[in-house]
Order: sequence, then C-alpha cells, then structure tokens
Amino acid sequence: MRKMILPLAILSAAGLASAADIEIHGDVNFDYGSYFDKDFDPKNAANQDIDLSVKANLDENVSVVVNANSHSNYRSGDGKLEDSEVRHGFAHSAAMGDGEQRFTGFDFDGVQLRWDVSHDVSLIFGDMTYSAGAFNHYFWRDASKYAVIVREQTVRGFGAEFGNDKWGRGSAYLGASENNNHTVAAFANYSYPVINRPNEHLIATVDVDWVFGQNIGRHNAYVFGAEIDYSKSYELLNWGVYAVYGTHPYKEKGTHSFLVEPSFNYDFFNLTGTFFYCVTNSNYAVDEQLFTDDQLMVAIEPSFNLHKKFTLGVGYEYHNHDVDVKDDSYHFLGANFYLYPTLKTEVVFWGGYNFSKDEDRPFGDKKLAMGMSAKASF
Repeated sequence: MRKMILPLAILSAAGLASAADIEIHGDVNFDYGSYFDKDFDPKNAANQDIDLSVKANLDENVSVVVNANSHSNYRSGDGKLEDSEVRHGFAHSAAMGDGEQRFTGFDFDGVQLRWDVSHDVSLIFGDMTYSAGAFNHYFWRDASKYAVIVREQTVRGFGAEFGNDKWGRGSAYLGASENNNHTVAAFANYSYPVINRPNEHLIATVDVDWVFGQNIGRHNAYVFGAEIDYSKSYELLNWGVYAVYGTHPYKEKGTHSFLVEPSFNYDFFNLTGTFFYCVTNSNYAVDEQLFTDDQLMVAIEPSFNLHKKFTLGVGYEYHNHDVDVKDDSYHFLGANFYLYPTLKTEVVFWGGYNFSKDEDRPFGDKKLAMGMSAKASF
C-alpha cells in the first residue's frame, strides 16, 4: 500500500489546484480459507483483489481517470505466476505464509480522458476494459477469468458510451489489444429496455467482440452473445432470471455456451440457482474452448433472511470439467453466513465439504474447507 500512497497524494494535490473536484473510488475484495486433509491438518490461504480509481473532474463535462490494482498471486503447476482468486479454492490461492505473493504492490491499471458531449453521449480516449456475460455465482464472479460471452479485455484507443433509460444504452470500443502488440480489437454492445415498469423489467443485450491480426494472442477471433435480464415484483414476492448465450469458433467449429441464473424471494426466503453448459468441439480437449473451469456447472442455494443484516444459506454445487471424461467432476456442499454491515458491503463466513476423487480440482486433496470473505465498494 505504501507504494500507492505517494502517487495518490501527488495526483490529488495537483488535481485540487486545477480541477473542479477529485473523486476516489474503489473495490476491495479479500478472503482467507483453511483447507483440511484427511488427518485434519490445515493449509491456509489468503487472497485479495483491490482496485482504486482517482477521477479528476476538469469541468462539468471533462474528466481524467487513473486506475491502479493490487492482486495477490500464486504459482501454478508449471511454476508460472498467476493472479489468485478470491473465494475459489486452494489450488488457485495464495499461501498464507507466502508474504511476497500476498502483499503485492499497486500497479498502474489504465488511464482515461472522458468527455460527456451530451447527456446521452460520452467519448472516451485511453484504456477501456470490457466483458460480457458475467456470472453472479461467487465461484465464478471474477469476469477477468470467467464469462459466458467474453472475459475481461482491455484496449487502448477510442470509445463511445451512449443512450438513456428510455431507448437503451450501448458502448463501442476500438483500439490496440492488451493480448500482444500485433492485435486490434473492437467491441460493441447495446441493451434495450423491452419492459420498463416500476414492478417489472426486461432488458435485452447483444454483444460483439472481434480481434484483428495475424497473431491475436487467443484462440478465437470473434465472439457473439445475447443476454436477457428479467425481474418482476408483487408485494412480498420477487423473482427474476438472467439468461446468456455466447458463441465463438474453435478449430473452424462453433462453441456454444449457455447460462441460466434464476432467483426467487418471498418475504424472508430466497432461492438462487446457476446452470451453465458449453457445447464444445468434441474432437479437441475442452480447456482451450472454455471461458470457465468447467464444461458443466450446476448450483443451487436456498437462504433465509434472519435479520436485515444477516442471512443464512445452504448451497450445493456440481462441477464437471469435461463431460466426456470420467471421474473429473466433484460435488461441493456447504453453508454461507452473510453479514451486511452497511450498503455496498458484504462479509461471508463459509464452510463446506468437497466430494471429489480428483485431487486437481479447486480444493485439491483437501475435503473440508472453511473461511471468510469480504468485499466493499466506495
């Protein structure tokens, strides 16, 4: 953190002298977990993903945004340093005793010059990060690693964001891709409010992502997708469904991903679910075709609001990495204790048991796991 305090102080001091005002925003997400083997010997992990953004408003229509990120790391099986994952599993976690990988410094994470030309149109110059088809389920909530349509991509170039609540909102970005120095990427999406009533909403979104170049740094040149987000409420009854379809080519054959996440609430009772399946090119292994860890994943969690700041949930998950391979699936059964200290904050105490024959799955050979995770936005 010490590495970031001085740059923030300098930027803030300089901005206060010339800008209308300075805004600091952030997302903090961290956890710890203990994973026990058959001898009840624990191995502990701790991860964090912290994003900070400083916005200097030069006038009422023009602003500059500077972003920074600090992310704990772990070493994969081939020794490569990877970003750890909050609330995912021991195999993707930073070891509690590895201070060098846990306490990483802040890195520069993009800069933008934004110009609000009108109430309905904003022009963006600089770094733009986008994704489409993100999951709500906590195991795959990180859009930089898991998505139905396209995982997080960053380009440096030019973009526009446009629209309003009546006619819908969209964005379009074009620039040099972060994948390598040979690729240009283009992304566009548009969300239209098909139904927009006080107690009922239906938003339909289309997404297109395309990269150009001889060596594009990924396995698919383009991705198409569609999203449907529906919700309805009636007195104490609330329900909704989020559905996504995404397709991209692999070895000249289409790969098709489907996600359905229903939700239901009546008074103090909640029920959420996740169903994901990907139709792959069966002539090849699934690893390079997926934007997730598993080809099939099913999860369901009933929960009870015991207090406005406390919810108890019991969750079941089924993960299958490759439906054509035997014994590479696992079941996870656990409990979640949710605390909501204030708006935009969540603390979860969790515990569960991993039913698996494959020691390479997220919990490794550790069957029993428990821990705590927390997140906050400001």
